[in-house]
Amino acid sequence: MKDSKTKILAISGGISPTSYNKKILQTLQNSFSEECEFKIYDEIEKFPFFASGISDEETPMVIKDFLNKIQIADGVFICSPEYVFSIPGVLKNALEWAVSSVVFTDKPVALITAASVGEKAHESLLLVLKTIGAKLSEETNLLISGVKGKVSLDGQITDEPTKLAIKNLMDVFLNSLKQAE
Repeated sequence: MKDSKTKILAISGGISPTSYNKKILQTLQNSFSEECEFKIYDEIEKFPFFASGISDEETPMVIKDFLNKIQIADGVFICSPEYVFSIPGVLKNALEWAVSSVVFTDKPVALITAASVGEKAHESLLLVLKTIGAKLSEETNLLISGVKGKVSLDGQITDEPTKLAIKNLMDVFLNSLKQAE
């Protein structure tokens, strides 16, 4: 058994300061600070475009740091909007940088897609995460359609069924991570 808290690396596909997805992650970080070390990684907008065939020596330090943070985390939590019925480009680019590594192989991942609709982005994210080997379950992914009516501008979950669904997802995710220790 570890003597430190469970480590979760959280990534938002929404990079604007007013992103509902960032706010959901910040709310989770505050709500679960006693149960885990929940760190929000917010540098994906600094990543260069992914290009296959780059050697390890040519891989930028920001990417090496990102992949290392995924590697040492007990689990990864992704919260993303939907842009033009798809995954936001910055998040897709970040996930593409992991393709030539094994950092996501069997890595427990929780996913929330919070958008106006979100179905296409959610499906695409699940496919990409499965392709790179992430460990997913039905209980640790959630689609929140109509996010503007369920999350306030300050990040509070105002819709009770959504609040309960997020809490249940987080409880299941934390329990699965603790059992894996």
